[in-house]
Amino acid sequence: MIKEFGIWQSEKSYRFKEEAFENHAPQTGGIYELVTFDAEQNAKVLFAEWAKDQSIYEALYEHWRGEKKPDARELLKQYPNLYFSYVVDSNATTPEDMQDLFYGIVQADKPTLVDPASVKPTGRYSEITVKDKSIL
Repeated sequence: MIKEFGIWQSEKSYRFKEEAFENHAPQTGGIYELVTFDAEQNAKVLFAEWAKDQSIYEALYEHWRGEKKPDARELLKQYPNLYFSYVVDSNATTPEDMQDLFYGIVQADKPTLVDPASVKPTGRYSEITVKDKSIL
């Protein structure tokens, strides 16, 4: 069985800095990505995580303080144009759905610093796809 998840992304990617965390990072758990852009403004996803036991806000601060890998100081040296974005809403309604959604996002976006084989689906579906509804 094939499952398609619909997601609504943050309205934009926010610069990876404390002021942006304070103003834009959700105080709830969820899926977020660390992203950079090349000279032509093409996005490259560096890292993705499902913050399930803490808020996205807390997770971003842990990267900022070097308490969570990847360490923001290391990333900013290599990628000065570092941003974060997150899933605002989706049709995932259970923890199992969130696990499958995160799997689908990692498979689609192929974050450079995440081994896709380390992210496992629940096994309920033969194929998982993700459709960004925010661009419709």
